[in-house]
Amino acid sequence: MSHDRVKVTLDPDTAHPMLFLSQDNSRVRWGREWQQVPNTPERFHAWTCVLGREEFREGRHCWVVEVEGERVKFSLWAVGVARASVKRKGDIDRSPEGGIWAVEYDKGKLWSLTSPPTPLSLSSAPTRIWVCLDCTQQQVSFINADNGVEIFTFTAASFNGESIRPWFLLWSQGIQLCLRDSTPQTLSPALGGSCPSPPTPASPRLGPAGAAQE
Repeated sequence: MSHDRVKVTLDPDTAHPMLFLSQDNSRVRWGREWQQVPNTPERFHAWTCVLGREEFREGRHCWVVEVEGERVKFSLWAVGVARASVKRKGDIDRSPEGGIWAVEYDKGKLWSLTSPPTPLSLSSAPTRIWVCLDCTQQQVSFINADNGVEIFTFTAASFNGESIRPWFLLWSQGIQLCLRDSTPQTLSPALGGSCPSPPTPASPRLGPAGAAQE
């Protein structure tokens, strides 16, 4: 069954003070300086994370995240989803037990953030990833948007009836995470800045077990 392609934006109220968001909240980069922003309960404070503004409770949804920059292979970043109640202060458990389902790239190695993390094989750093959330089956899949190959699928995810939000981590200079507007109504407009709009990959189709299908 196909997933709905959705537009996802970043929530500045949740962004760690060292994360800098674009004006349209579609891109995030890491900076050395600490911004003077309110330390509200919603804001991540120890780990450089940010949530998406959108919340999902039902249905199947996909969005594309692109990693841009000259130092991608030396970078540290992660993309996935989190429960709306995910911990924001102090050390966080980046695993399903902590309410996070994600894959993480750390200086040449790709991991699924299981508990403990599982190393994943890769020929090169993925630069465009479909994040596919199935609230009905309670699973989260990650697909390489360049070749359609499944990266990893979390099954039997414990959402506990909560809203689920896009989740991002970035801890490297020289790169940024970019969110694409891949909704059918707006497939090709340029997003501006240093993230030109690439050809939009076909929306992946996932079977009951999460395997990518033609």
